Amino acid sequence: MLKRSKTRALTGAALTCLFLSACASADKTLSKETSVESRKSLAAGDFEEALDSFQVAQQKNPSSKELTARYIRTVEEIKRTADRTRSERDCAGAYRIYRILLDHYGDFGAFAVNLTFNKIYLETARKECRIEAVDNPAAQAMRAGHFAKAIDIFQAALKENPRDVELAAKFRGTANEIKAIGDKSLEAKDFARAGTVNVFLLKSYPYFEGLKPPVAFTREALQGAVQTCRESLTKTGLEEYRKGNLAKAISVWESLLAFDPNNAEIKKAVATARTQLDALKKQK
Repeated sequence: MLKRSKTRALTGAALTCLFLSACASADKTLSKETSVESRKSLAAGDFEEALDSFQVAQQKNPSSKELTARYIRTVEEIKRTADRTRSERDCAGAYRIYRILLDHYGDFGAFAVNLTFNKIYLETARKECRIEAVDNPAAQAMRAGHFAKAIDIFQAALKENPRDVELAAKFRGTANEIKAIGDKSLEAKDFARAGTVNVFLLKSYPYFEGLKPPVAFTREALQGAVQTCRESLTKTGLEEYRKGNLAKAISVWESLLAFDPNNAEIKKAVATARTQLDALKKQK
């Protein structure tokens, strides 16, 4: 009886060893496979996929020290890549990588304290990169009156970083700033300038529709401003035409066509005025 109990104990111990050995083997296999998969993603520049691979594996085996160690090495490598990219003056590329690390920071869990950097570092680095890669170029474009370039800069940045609330706020602020320029031109009765600005905003409006909170103007407000400019320039041109100031009338109407190129009525008016002006020149 004693011999049988001893045999059972030895058998149980052996099974336990086999189980633990199998678990350790499975752990190493999972760690190695995840690492290989992650390395491929890193080589392809897909840092998000590299982190996702480890996150999925860790959910399967959260107690694996080897897996956690490999996960940490991968995170550190991505951070070094971001720093190196930034040092090479590719702030747009660095900004994207810092953003990926920030988006996944909550997944790092308990091992976050073992990293050589923290969340504040990533937030600061990302903000500095955004200022250099997006904010500064956009501000320069605005100062030069290149509104389309400013919008394009923000739109491209938001396409890569759709969850960046601060970036969206900067974009919204730029759109509102352009609208304010259009409003100021309208108040000054510079209808050509106001019309051009408001038509540009109308064409760009689809980019603003997803912003929360929304921009400080509506599509209807833009359309109303454009209509005011159109009517005012049409009227002014007609007044100059009736006074016999054909060159002036043509100039006014052409400023209208600059933002309303398909206005058939004004095109016809310009053609008529040109014909009459040419005739007068020939008489002299």
